[in-house]
Amino acid sequence: MRKFYIRKAQVDDLPTMQEIARRTIDKCYRSFLGDEGVDWFINSGESDKELEKHISNCDVLLREENILAFTIYFDDLIHLMMVDVDLQRTGIGSQLLAHSEQRLFASGKTVIRLETFEGSEQATGFYLKNGWSLTRKQEDEKHGFIRLFLEKGA
Repeated sequence: MRKFYIRKAQVDDLPTMQEIARRTIDKCYRSFLGDEGVDWFINSGESDKELEKHISNCDVLLREENILAFTIYFDDLIHLMMVDVDLQRTGIGSQLLAHSEQRLFASGKTVIRLETFEGSEQATGFYLKNGWSLTRKQEDEKHGFIRLFLEKGA
């Protein structure tokens, strides 16, 4: 069996990435976005559009040509990272996160950042375990959730 590898995403990867995102959002985001928020985000197509918008800044993690996870990063930001919901807690996320961090630091950044949501204990714990530090919280009054901002230095 071939090991995992990471490459730049291609437009042809979008349908698989979008399906991974929809499944992951559906299963993992309800606790902090609520049913109405998750259903709207998926059914409105906004989830799919977000991936289309950032495909040029996206890498995919594959095994045997199957996409298992993806990450979007640019400037000093890891904008989005998703591991197929059925493969979470297998080490794939740590491998992909380390890849994204290395790319951002290699581009000359000395501090990189990301955001997650309060109430997403699995994601928050994952980032803290991987050396990230919580720097602040901010309520999004329009959408009714709290963003957590994290940073990591080179």
